[in-house]
Amino acid sequence: MASRPELLSEISRKVDALPWAEVHFSDPRSRLVVTLEASDIDESMERMKQLQAIPRVLSAGVGRVLQRRGDDVNDPTRLERTDATRNRRRS
Repeated sequence: MASRPELLSEISRKVDALPWAEVHFSDPRSRLVVTLEASDIDESMERMKQLQAIPRVLSAGVGRVLQRRGDDVNDPTRLERTDATRNRRRS
């Protein structure tokens, strides 16, 4: 997510107030790294739209997706990682 530097604390508090989202990192260039939890891709996209709709958020996008396989959502060995940027061109 991105916002102006002076707004990062405010945006971070708003994101952390969401039960399905957590801010993990922010940098001086106005970016936040956020983890969101969802049960499927449709819910993930709806939650992404909610993050994008937070006032003063300039942008929000997907960087990586972790997805549980099978029924045992508590088993950390059953994670799949998808890098959403894998197919992007590098400049």
